[in-house]
Amino acid sequence: MKLAQLKLLPAAAALAMLCAAGNAQAGAYGYSYDNIFGLVITNPTGSITVASSSNISRGTATLNGASVIQGGSGIVDTPQAALGAVTKGENDFTQQGASGTYSRGDSQIVSTQFPSFPPGAASTQAVNVAEAHLDSAGSADASGRNGSNTGFSVNFVVGSPSATLSFNFQAHPFMQVFLNSDIGIGSSSTANLVFSFTITDAAGNTMFNWAPDGVVGSGIMGGTETADGADLNTNLSTNFLTRGNLATYDPMGCGTPTGTGVGTACGSFYAALTNPLLAGSYTLTLNAVESVDLVKVLAVPEPGTLALLGLGLAGLCYARRRKITV
Repeated sequence: MKLAQLKLLPAAAALAMLCAAGNAQAGAYGYSYDNIFGLVITNPTGSITVASSSNISRGTATLNGASVIQGGSGIVDTPQAALGAVTKGENDFTQQGASGTYSRGDSQIVSTQFPSFPPGAASTQAVNVAEAHLDSAGSADASGRNGSNTGFSVNFVVGSPSATLSFNFQAHPFMQVFLNSDIGIGSSSTANLVFSFTITDAAGNTMFNWAPDGVVGSGIMGGTETADGADLNTNLSTNFLTRGNLATYDPMGCGTPTGTGVGTACGSFYAALTNPLLAGSYTLTLNAVESVDLVKVLAVPEPGTLALLGLGLAGLCYARRRKITV
């Protein structure tokens, strides 16, 4: 074909084809969930008296610079913290999914055995979720967080001469992250899990810390771990290089949470025993946080799109040149 025979597109048509070829909707998605259930804390040796206890359930959400925080001291079931196009209600821990622009965090202490440690006490259960998705053009960031650094806090006194605490529970962790294939460089999606027990003495010294990491005997200080079914202190992430692939963390194969997320049919087992604690006052803290952090950058036009833009500009220049020479 000769150059004179080439029909160059008007600017409007070139821009229309540009918009059709380049997708400006670049999505980032993250989901983090954990169901801790069957938690029983007992004192197999020695005498322990509970002085006081408190529960905190907290949900937070951040979206494009705006943020909301729900919950605080004494809250067992926090109202859902949500921003954007959220369709899930409070205590609905199922996935909303990769649609719309939103951020949500929700947490619930379903049951608690505190403030006492009797053998055979009712078990504790806590369910947490964080989920966010970005679907609008341009640059954006979002995060959904729940839990708190003092999910359960118990002050207790050990009688003379010493005593130990025993921890037993099950957990169903689940995370997913995803970036659309047309996402821009610099985009990322990360889901995070944090879970630990800590015992400090009256002077603030850490006497026991247990952060299950999926390896028996690892992630513990001041005690002995006998069961560690899966890592509860980890993250799942994807970025520009791994875009277009849904990444899932489901170590026990329990599947995606459904309904209220408080089921107890599937989970991994965890157990640990503290070293003897000398007589004195102590504080036990359970820290449980699920979060997602997203950054979405507008996708760069593909080579074919750039070629169309070039043709459109060339058409404008050619038309202008013909008008001048006529």
